[in-house]
Amino acid sequence: MREAVASALAELARRDERAAEMARAALDTLAPEQEIERLNQHAVQRFCWFELPARYDSAEDRLFAVRSLSSLFALLQLHRYSQICSAPETATLLTVYGEDHSAGLAMYERLMWESGTEPPDLPELTWGTAVGNAEIRARHETASALELAITLGDVRPGKRGWRPAQERFARSFLTQPDNRGLSHLDRIREERVRAWLSSSAQPHRQRLWPLVGQIIAGADVPRGAEAAMAPLQRLLDLAAEGIALTQIGYISPSVVRQMCVDFGWRTTPEPPRSETDATQLIALHQALRGMRAVRRSGRRLVLTRRGRQLREDPGALWQAATETLCRTGGLEQAAAETLLGMLLTRTPQGTGSHARRGETDVEAAERALTESGWVPVEPPVASGRHAASHRRTAEAASDQVRALVMAVSWLLETLGLLTGEDGAGRRELTAPGRAFAIASLHQSAVAPRAVV
Repeated sequence: MREAVASALAELARRDERAAEMARAALDTLAPEQEIERLNQHAVQRFCWFELPARYDSAEDRLFAVRSLSSLFALLQLHRYSQICSAPETATLLTVYGEDHSAGLAMYERLMWESGTEPPDLPELTWGTAVGNAEIRARHETASALELAITLGDVRPGKRGWRPAQERFARSFLTQPDNRGLSHLDRIREERVRAWLSSSAQPHRQRLWPLVGQIIAGADVPRGAEAAMAPLQRLLDLAAEGIALTQIGYISPSVVRQMCVDFGWRTTPEPPRSETDATQLIALHQALRGMRAVRRSGRRLVLTRRGRQLREDPGALWQAATETLCRTGGLEQAAAETLLGMLLTRTPQGTGSHARRGETDVEAAERALTESGWVPVEPPVASGRHAASHRRTAEAASDQVRALVMAVSWLLETLGLLTGEDGAGRRELTAPGRAFAIASLHQSAVAPRAVV
């Protein structure tokens, strides 16, 4: 193909030497080493509609560049790509960029989506912006496969039902195993999990490496999911009618007491006087807010649109709960990941790799986070105002960690996913609890990374 490119460039130079230089420079970006067999429609569109406007300041140079590239593609008999370069939409877009860059970007995103070659986000995969080689390759090959599907008429952009058809085709392509039994989706997930575990900004995750295989694989919704979700389901049912709230936003005492009776929860005092007396309700309320399933409307707690959807689907409710637990960010997320990892690596008869004799789960998780650098360590010998200030800071941070770890414990206990008492490593995850913990870490690890 290089001979064909060289011949086409020579012919274009005979017609217009400047056009040939412009086309050569564009092709060097689009197809390094002039490997035009690797070109696809998505790459040509992205270059013409996004990269080229950033390369040339004047609209005149932009238009001349795409016309030059169009001529080269025509000589190479790549007529679809030539038409993209010479299309009226391309000329309009390049002019819009010169007038309003934000409007140009909005038009670029619309045209890419309308073309049908932009790989769509799926429930199983949201494409990231900070990506590794496996994801780059998967996105490129998915775009090429979509281009072929459009050419064959299997996906028809602009026609009724084309978007679901595009999603079905993309899902089928991404989940098709290769000769090693691995799909593009498998490789993306493994790449993301390994990058997640290796993050220098999250040193606590180094302790999770023994779980790498389980985190990559994730966990399906287990048989006991509906029973575990029953407390959340009940609160959603009550919110469908509207739950009365106190003046400062707590769930009304009558609802708290009824939930405690229905699920046999013990509280201090008993019966509870408010939501603050029932750690179970605190955990459930916080979880539903994290899922954006409920919202406050005046003095009532009501369902959101998402909440109505989750109420009708226990499996989706389980999925939402696992997604929420380790996707909060910062120290709260680190605390959840550390506790879940510690419980997962615990042997049924032992205390696990992270616990010391006599330590509670909360103490072990706090120590792990301190050793990872999340919590300031008090100076061994200190005096004066600076030392006192440092000690207060460390104590406040330790209190925060303890509270965050306890909040995760409360949720696991309330959903019946954790058994035993918190002392000397006596607590263990139930079978659904292990599935929940693995799924939570998996959802956190495979989430798309963004460029900051």
